[in-house]
Amino acid sequence: MFNKTLLTVLVATAFSAQAELVEGTDMLAGKTARVIFEYHQGNKAELVAAIEAVGGDVKRQLDADNSVAAVIDADMFEQLQNNGAIKSIELDAVRQVIPNAVTPSGFQDYAPYGLPMVQAEQLDYAGGIKVCIVDTGYDLGHQELPSTTVTGDDEGAGPWYQDGHGHGTHVAGTIAAIDGNGGLTGVLGSGMAELHIARVFDDEGGFVYASDLAGAVADCASAGAKVVSMSLGGAFSTKVEARAFARLERAGVMAIAAAGNDGNATHSYPASYDAVVSVAAVDETMQHAAFSQRTAQVELAAPGVDVISTYPGGLYASMSGTSMATPHVSGVAALVWSHFPQCNNYEIRNALSASAMDLGEAGYDYKYGHGLVQAKAAYDHLMANGCNGKGVK
Repeated sequence: MFNKTLLTVLVATAFSAQAELVEGTDMLAGKTARVIFEYHQGNKAELVAAIEAVGGDVKRQLDADNSVAAVIDADMFEQLQNNGAIKSIELDAVRQVIPNAVTPSGFQDYAPYGLPMVQAEQLDYAGGIKVCIVDTGYDLGHQELPSTTVTGDDEGAGPWYQDGHGHGTHVAGTIAAIDGNGGLTGVLGSGMAELHIARVFDDEGGFVYASDLAGAVADCASAGAKVVSMSLGGAFSTKVEARAFARLERAGVMAIAAAGNDGNATHSYPASYDAVVSVAAVDETMQHAAFSQRTAQVELAAPGVDVISTYPGGLYASMSGTSMATPHVSGVAALVWSHFPQCNNYEIRNALSASAMDLGEAGYDYKYGHGLVQAKAAYDHLMANGCNGKGVK
């Protein structure tokens, strides 16, 4: 059974990790923390009622994980600690848009340098692989972006088809900007691109929690997405989030996330879960970007420096970050998979790693993972070896 000392540690951790984010909010003033309660099977109603009875605020219910996320303080927890419905508790970790520099610009018929680097122009998208983008929304009216093959969920952050921040629209353009209409081109390069938008961030790009992300990716899978692209992250792993991504992987979905922009060897989540492909950034000369995190979980690298893509209001922008590298890999995954729909997510993931262009030190390394993702090389690998061919080199 839990005790008040445990919650005190959790609250202290929450303040040290989230102080800048929550300053001036009720969370800081009331000395509360958002935590995830896991309940014993069949005890959800009892736990929710108990939390609300002591004044706690239930924020998210994750039925697949027998868990609820709630905002409570130490006194509330003291009243809850002997409740037999509780199985475990953990801090609900913060997840943020991976920060980057933005330079709005205008372009005409521009092919981003990243496309030939990842061999996207050597394959035509065959359709049938939906990509879910978990981000700040989508400028549905942008002349470069698909409009009739896009669905979405608001996730409580505002309409999915709007983007007052820009990050999500930029990510979407790298994946799906339509070729041949006088502007730039995305990795899929076709109006056939199928997208599902899960908007988790508001117009200020404010943080969300791991439990929110777990719910959002479940919605991606329910919408039929085969690839989930996440240019976001944060410190600390959580059991509920790890279970969500493991379940997503078992369901046949490939999750892809930004390795992080802190320029160090710390792990960022969700990228550092085994069930998620962690993406590092390189520049136009295929050199490791100084801001890109380097860890044992980095799996692939992609262009992430001065990447030009779509921006709200019919504009374009140049951005840098592992946020920009991630949609290159997400787009390539969908592009390759569209030619091999009989392959599963494990086999496509293995093919991308086995065919990547080795960069840096020979073989796998923490800066580049297996190397620069290559669409045509992955296609050739699958043609030669089949879905059950050689795995990660």
